[in-house]
Amino acid sequence: MAIKNRFKILIAEKEMRENRKLTLRTISQEIKVSTNSLTAYAHQDVVRYDAAVLEAFCKYFNCGVGDILFYEK
Repeated sequence: MAIKNRFKILIAEKEMRENRKLTLRTISQEIKVSTNSLTAYAHQDVVRYDAAVLEAFCKYFNCGVGDILFYEK
């Protein structure tokens, strides 16, 4: 049982919508979140879900927290 995220899926969807390639470095610069944090999300290695990071994701991807995180049995 674990909390998982859809971070990589959200990136792919945004890339398709905006017709541009998004690197973690680009996202980091645009939302002011460290690349280390983004890498942890990309590899499903997050142990603490920081509210400020989730808020930045919600604004950047134009979504809610429930669109980012989900519970997997």
